[in-house]
Amino acid sequence: MTRWDMDVTSTAGTFTIREATDADADAIVAVLNTDAPQPTSAEAYLERERQANRQPTWRTRWALEDADGQIVGTSVVNASQWVRADEHILQLVVAPHARSRGYGAALLAASRDAARAQGAARLRTNIRDAHPDVRAWAERQGFTLLYHKFESTLDLAAFDERAHGDVDGALARAGIQLTDMVALGGDDANWTRLHDFFADRLTETPDMKGMPRWTREQVRQALLDEDAQPEWTVVARRGEQWLGFSILTRHPRGAYNFITAVRPEARGVGLGRALKVEVIRRARAAGFTSMLTHNLSVNASMLAVNRRLGFEPRPGLWVMTGSTSWAVGGAGDGAH
Repeated sequence: MTRWDMDVTSTAGTFTIREATDADADAIVAVLNTDAPQPTSAEAYLERERQANRQPTWRTRWALEDADGQIVGTSVVNASQWVRADEHILQLVVAPHARSRGYGAALLAASRDAARAQGAARLRTNIRDAHPDVRAWAERQGFTLLYHKFESTLDLAAFDERAHGDVDGALARAGIQLTDMVALGGDDANWTRLHDFFADRLTETPDMKGMPRWTREQVRQALLDEDAQPEWTVVARRGEQWLGFSILTRHPRGAYNFITAVRPEARGVGLGRALKVEVIRRARAAGFTSMLTHNLSVNASMLAVNRRLGFEPRPGLWVMTGSTSWAVGGAGDGAH
């Protein structure tokens, strides 16, 4: 039993915070769906829980019951191989009808205590940019903004490739060739080289600076999860030197540009835009009518490329971070 398996008295009356169980699935999903862009089911929730609990990293989920024994809030905090060892990930949601009663602050305190006991110094959380009130609540609890993460979409049917005809000439003058993993042979040596190249480029992205470098196995698993195809894995090279790459995958809503990255010393010749134009060509040839990708507000160079290509931003997430030892304060509740 943790110290949060107990009754707590507040101005809203007595409520209970305890570890969640599978029997809570229906009630927790009802709470989560109040903050989800697309509702989920108890069955899908339980399958995600089973998958998450099979991971080697630490994780716990809380349920908050009000004085009537109804679950009106939940939070999950977990370690992750994708972030720094001293940082854990938090999701916290309080049902709208139950806010402004101190429930969110209590769930946050339980989550902070649990993460701190595991050695975490900070929590990272995502808040939908449609909820500025929740961001304000998080800031009162000591969280600060890291960056804005959002989806961008491109109408492939309306894309004017002629407006970007200059990229081919620019690459030719720079001695750069675009190829793919099929043409490169797609053998184990080239896939291993791609995994290492991918991991190196990730360490240069704004959101991954200071994070652990991915292992070959992590990259391999990510590409498997995205079902990356050899013919849609485009590599830019000058002779035998790899300068950049871009990967196209399938998505339920169209083609997905999973990643585009260029070595720092190869920037400034339009290689990022050339790589994007190439995967756009391949997406159109495959019959896709739309493309989507994800962007960070702190990645100015790629944002400029996407704007020039015609990508339109969509609502997204504020990525925020806060200490695990911050004294809880501020009025009201949020859900994030």
